[in-house]
Amino acid sequence: MQSESDSRRKRPKKKGNRFMRNAKGFAKQGIFGRGTHIDDEQFNYFINILDAMKVGFEDVEERVIMANNVFEQTHDQEIHLASNQIVSKALESLVGFVDDVQLERFFSKFGDNLRPMCSDRFASHVLQKMLEIAFLRGVEKSAIQDTSDAASSNKRAKPDAAQEEEEYNLTADFTEDHREKCRQFVLRVSKFMLNNLEDFVWDACASHIMRTAILCLVGMHVPKIAFEKGGTEIAKHRKMYSVPDEWQEVMKEFPQRLEMWPQFGDFPYQDHSSSLLGVICLALSVVDKSMLKHFAKKILTIGLLKSNEEDEEKNELETKIEVKDESDEKEDKVAKEAEADTENKLEEPKLPKVFHHQSSVILLETIMSVAGAKLLIQLYAMLFCNRIGYLARQPGTNFSVQRLLQHIKEVPDFESVFTELQPHLEELLKMGYTGVVSALSAACLRLGTKQSQMIATLQSALQVSGDKERSKLFFTCLIKLKPFEVVASDESGFVHLHGSLITQHLLQFNKPIFLVNCILDLPATQLAQVFNTPNGSHIVDAFMQSKFIGEKSRERLIRQLDGFYVDLAITRHGSRVFEQCFKAAQDAQKLRMAKELFSKANMLKGSPHGRIIYTKYRLDTYKLSPTQWQESLSKHLDGEQPKDTKRKTAKTAAETFKDILS
Repeated sequence: MQSESDSRRKRPKKKGNRFMRNAKGFAKQGIFGRGTHIDDEQFNYFINILDAMKVGFEDVEERVIMANNVFEQTHDQEIHLASNQIVSKALESLVGFVDDVQLERFFSKFGDNLRPMCSDRFASHVLQKMLEIAFLRGVEKSAIQDTSDAASSNKRAKPDAAQEEEEYNLTADFTEDHREKCRQFVLRVSKFMLNNLEDFVWDACASHIMRTAILCLVGMHVPKIAFEKGGTEIAKHRKMYSVPDEWQEVMKEFPQRLEMWPQFGDFPYQDHSSSLLGVICLALSVVDKSMLKHFAKKILTIGLLKSNEEDEEKNELETKIEVKDESDEKEDKVAKEAEADTENKLEEPKLPKVFHHQSSVILLETIMSVAGAKLLIQLYAMLFCNRIGYLARQPGTNFSVQRLLQHIKEVPDFESVFTELQPHLEELLKMGYTGVVSALSAACLRLGTKQSQMIATLQSALQVSGDKERSKLFFTCLIKLKPFEVVASDESGFVHLHGSLITQHLLQFNKPIFLVNCILDLPATQLAQVFNTPNGSHIVDAFMQSKFIGEKSRERLIRQLDGFYVDLAITRHGSRVFEQCFKAAQDAQKLRMAKELFSKANMLKGSPHGRIIYTKYRLDTYKLSPTQWQESLSKHLDGEQPKDTKRKTAKTAAETFKDILS
């Protein structure tokens, strides 16, 4: 069975390249994109525009000029052209850079034809993007809320084009009249979607616009990028802005109306309506926690707790109707015996309907990510209790168990989850569901409980407990997530992603001494090989930063790597390890590390990563005077501290002594 980590590592197919290749291929047959018909000249113009955008622009001004020129070509044909596949793609990519006149013209044209535009499979993309751009221009940059570290990390995750587009629409010098028209457009489209819920909830195109409108109404911005999917990643790539109170009140009407529908209980089991409920839960987590609690409880009681009796009845009818021949009787007996064996092994519990549909499972994960402590207790008690072990071993539900472990807040509930999962850890590792084990160790660290039991269970699962010689290979088995018998003959430098994460968690436990000794007892050659990998390099971070690992253990690891620092410094991931070790080392050890690097300076400067280390640590001055080098280096490294960090430190100090000074 393929592990979940392997499936995540697969590179996504470049859909944009395939789109352009197919479009040009169909054009040779006289088909100029799906949707409304455009002539050969128009097709060539817009396909050239898409090719030019693929090459890229030197600055934002070039993109703005192109956007205005392209939109100028659509005069009196806005609706017709936007409904074509090729033109829609070009307009969607450029609408964020048009001037106020062009955008307001599209506001007017689309506003007069909202119903057909919402359901058109190509024009709806343009409308959804227009809604996002109108939101950004309407709120301005001054309305952005502090989102701490999450926003900065998410910003790096977004493509450069999305960052440029967002920055341009927030900071460009638009008139207040234009910004007001943008705010009116957001409100107009949102109210239109609200008043036509019955028509659009199950509409494949309009439901996306509705979700964008709901997020805009609460000030949550998630960039729409052509050929990119939002889905469960919405919570990761978002920024918050302050919005008028009127917008939030309009948003609250969506859940209030939907929960009164007789079909509300079926919403979690259909893709579009399920995604809509998930977005509403995200929006309510920002504006009204009590309403979120009420809405999520209703989803739980009416929708998620449904039994799977309908599907079972269908299966029973099928078995009754099935006609059996005499020749098939023997085969049926064998099949029944095999089924009986598998049923005994799995001991399948009776599951509610939520776990039988992917759309409802994703909705459940979204609710868990925004739920408070009390709601999480109810979700665990009603859906997961006494089923955790089985759910963790199923391909469709093991991610739900991971989300529960990531967000569970009460220690007694977590201890119950741990007790259920503990006997299945070895089987989970065999099946490749290592993400559950990683989430379990992370929860042990976060809640500060069951840590010694976690270490003991992992030793047993990896078959290294009860024997001194085997226990020495605990670290090696852990980073590979393979049992002792397999690791004994495995000399590769492979480090499993989840194995690395679990190791980092264990090193930050209250008593990590056993794992620390296993690391320190390994040969330096093997340690350097492990630390020189993408996943293994982060283990050093946890080792050096853990509060429960003593200075002597850190010094011992740093000394153990003597002779391998050049090999580490010349590689991408190893150079990170060198920096962590240098930062934690004592002055005498720093001199030895510098001496080792300087002795092979040519080798160091022959690598791009080695040159960075050579320059950053001023090794060219080491030969003149090691003592002066050390003094100047400490000042140099202190001077590299980011300005923002210094400001925050100064502000914190001022706040700390505020009472004393006054």
